[in-house]
Amino acid sequence: MKRLVLPLLALSLAGCVSNPSSEKKTTNDPRECARNFTYDGSFLAGRTFKSTAFVNKVNKADAMKRATRYIAQNGFQISSTDEKLGIVSASQGVSYGQGKTAPLNVSFEQEKGGVQMDFSYSISGGVTSPVSAVQNFFCEVAEAVEGKK
Repeated sequence: MKRLVLPLLALSLAGCVSNPSSEKKTTNDPRECARNFTYDGSFLAGRTFKSTAFVNKVNKADAMKRATRYIAQNGFQISSTDEKLGIVSASQGVSYGQGKTAPLNVSFEQEKGGVQMDFSYSISGGVTSPVSAVQNFFCEVAEAVEGKK
């Protein structure tokens, strides 16, 4: 009996540890950041969430200021901002994480007519975050950059 239980346990955990392909979250949400939202990983291995959004009629400096303010007002600790590179790095403490944090990075690239934003949020193994909450937060940051929040 012990010989059968261990291989079955190993097989069942193997599916939790790795997920090499990115999963696209299907959504009816019309926002670009929701349509471009992807995530990969698993509960045991950790997850990385990503998205992109283009914001019209805003320059990189204003976009970074608005995004940084919104991110800070919503529970993240700003680690650094680099206007030249167009990067805002922040993190959020993990409940019961004994000092663990979850990093959030947003990059900004000035393009004709606006700013291209790229989002990345990572959580380590054993930590969970609702996929829809991360997707919505990315979109809220983009809306703040647009001046809607």
